[in-house]
Amino acid sequence: MYRKVLAGLFFLCVSVFALSAQSDEWYWNQPISKIDFNGLKNVKKSDLTGITSSFIDSPFTDETYNELLDRLYSLEYFDDITPYAKHASNNNSDVLLVFEVVERPVIKSITFSGNRKVRNGELREQIKNKASDIYIESKILIDERLIRNYYLKKGYNASYVTHSTEETDDGIVVTFEINEGSSSVIREIQFSGNTIASSRALKRKLALKEVGLFKDGAYQPSTLEQDKQTIIKYYQERGYADISIVDVKIDSTFNEEKQRDELTILFIIQEGAQYTYSGLRISGNEVFTEKELLKQKKLREGQTYNATKFQEDIQSIQNVYQENGYMMNEFYPVPVKDSDRHEISYDLTIKEHSRSHVENIIIKGNSKTKDYVIRREVPLKPGDTFSNDKIVNGLRNLMNLRYFSNVVPEAQQGTEANLIDLILSVEEQSTSSVQFGVTFSAATENSGSMLPVSLFAKVENSNLFGEGRTISASTTFAPNEQAIDFTYSQNWIGNYPIAFSTSLSLSHANSTNYVNFWSPELQLVQNRYYMNYHDWSTTLSSGLSRRWTPDYAILTLAGGVATSLQKNIYDESVYVPVETSVSSYANRWGVSNSVYTSFSVDNRDLNYDPTKGWFFSERLTWHGLIPNLEKEFYARTDTKLEGYLKLLDIPVTESWNFKIVLAAYTGFSAILPVENGISARNSIYVDGLLNGRGWSDVYKESTGLAMLSNKVEFRMPLIPGIIGIDLFWDACAVKPRVQDAFSYKLDDFYFSYGPGIRFLIPQLPLHLMFAWRYRIEDGQHHFADEPFKFVLSFNIVNY
Repeated sequence: MYRKVLAGLFFLCVSVFALSAQSDEWYWNQPISKIDFNGLKNVKKSDLTGITSSFIDSPFTDETYNELLDRLYSLEYFDDITPYAKHASNNNSDVLLVFEVVERPVIKSITFSGNRKVRNGELREQIKNKASDIYIESKILIDERLIRNYYLKKGYNASYVTHSTEETDDGIVVTFEINEGSSSVIREIQFSGNTIASSRALKRKLALKEVGLFKDGAYQPSTLEQDKQTIIKYYQERGYADISIVDVKIDSTFNEEKQRDELTILFIIQEGAQYTYSGLRISGNEVFTEKELLKQKKLREGQTYNATKFQEDIQSIQNVYQENGYMMNEFYPVPVKDSDRHEISYDLTIKEHSRSHVENIIIKGNSKTKDYVIRREVPLKPGDTFSNDKIVNGLRNLMNLRYFSNVVPEAQQGTEANLIDLILSVEEQSTSSVQFGVTFSAATENSGSMLPVSLFAKVENSNLFGEGRTISASTTFAPNEQAIDFTYSQNWIGNYPIAFSTSLSLSHANSTNYVNFWSPELQLVQNRYYMNYHDWSTTLSSGLSRRWTPDYAILTLAGGVATSLQKNIYDESVYVPVETSVSSYANRWGVSNSVYTSFSVDNRDLNYDPTKGWFFSERLTWHGLIPNLEKEFYARTDTKLEGYLKLLDIPVTESWNFKIVLAAYTGFSAILPVENGISARNSIYVDGLLNGRGWSDVYKESTGLAMLSNKVEFRMPLIPGIIGIDLFWDACAVKPRVQDAFSYKLDDFYFSYGPGIRFLIPQLPLHLMFAWRYRIEDGQHHFADEPFKFVLSFNIVNY
């Protein structure tokens, strides 16, 4: 605050001086065209762009200046900020706002002292600060707490951590000084008074564990309190409403050899009687009937009492009100116990209030993404009736952007009783990526003897300038094929959820094709001899889509157009290709156009790595628009249906659940050619990467005009948001004619199955699999000659 006052006084002096120098006060209320910094050494200008960009084109006022200064100081990068304004150019009155800054020193190095039981590397993994970061005292104190918490987890309850600093010419040397003390481990956990639950069953529920070969047995007092509640919950879920932990006795013995305290913990339990649930009586409800409030109840009369299910029933009643904007209601459940009959019921008194409305939507944690990019994804505006469903939809929309690793909503009391401030705290993640790698492409007729291996590189920014725009450039290089692509897209146009995308691609391929050959017997041979040619092409495509977000799904209607130029270079005096699609563009540029329209319904919780919900889409594409200029005219339809179901979600640690998700996909594609037919390159075939995974070598026999592709996967995330494993099973079949599409037999399908590894990072959408392949002929399974095939595929998100 002191620095801010000094900066304000300095700016006032500059303003007074400017007034005496020129009376027209040219900079007041003039647009800020540029914001610059002098004195930056360690802080990157790009780190400040997320803050300054939102002020560009804003009029220069006291309010604008103070807000900008507040946000710059909140970064804690600078000891001093001195502003001044000048003309942006000689020809206009736009303002160039310049800040002279004095940076805080950087951290030269971080060291540890006093740590004998914990390695330096372990401690470095716990702290947030790194060498070359700006030195901020408050962040160092946070690291102190993180180190202390790490010691507590290891059972060093008497440890404490401080820090000291040393200033050098190159920066600050930070030393964390640690007094470890002795550790405490649990030698044995005992129970007394437990008759209906075995000690073994109770131990499995506890977070505290006895020391053993694979368990460190660290004792944490905070975890002990948590375990007491775990025992109570265990009994209450089985009807023992009077359960209590009478006492917890801890005996300690110091182990001289291992220099640690070894504890014996005894839980003394009083179980009480088991109760039957006899119902819930509601009073005070006028807005909704009792039937409406209890529509989702899980605990029914006559069942063994379960406290967890009862609380879920109370929460579902609250949700009925909250989903309709009644946020301030009060709920008072009172238990009524019949000790003789061992029955328990509840009287629920509801004190209803008027509906709540949104007063403000406050965004926190966004240093790059602009506020309006976040607000427009939430279907609530100030003045709207508060709705939990709309908040859930907003969270889904925000997570689907992939700009944030986490979004936490919070409702706080506004300035009046019926007003709510909605606070959205976001944790931004990187939206810029540079990808390099090796990909394995599907085999095609033109592959020849070339290995289907290509080098791949891509540069992408999916949140350009924090405005929700995406720009990317990618290139693929292989011995027989090279390509480069440029793409731009944005999800909104003005205040409307209308997405726009455009892309330009250039490619070259050394291709082969069957050539017409007359034998000495004057017989035409069209399936034996090949010719080589160079295939050059460029494609420009653009599309628009409109989204609607009702409570049950995301509805999207889209359309677009693509124009391609193609040229095939070869010696026409020597070769006559079999396919007219090659000869039609012989040594000249030929054009082909296509238009498409699509409609989709998206009910998934997330589009990139969903755990529940379903998705449906239908896309219709027409190829060929200009008669006598284009050579192919046909329609293609693509139908996709996928669904997700969470089968298991079992907490294992505080930060990891054992989770299994069932994912299923069915897709049908068909081409309806006109009388001239279509070329083989535009036909449908099993690519071995996205459908019929593993079958990349069946291009010739799997080419046709209709394809049915099915996939089933059991997915398990190992590290949420980073990597997961799965088991897959594919079945894919292609028919040469559309009219045969409804007569699939088992003999038509290409089957594959096996394990896989999925990278869940949007910037690294790889899927690695080992595929065992088989066919069914005459009811018998026939496996492919290779025992398995490695497949490098991609996580393709359907929209």
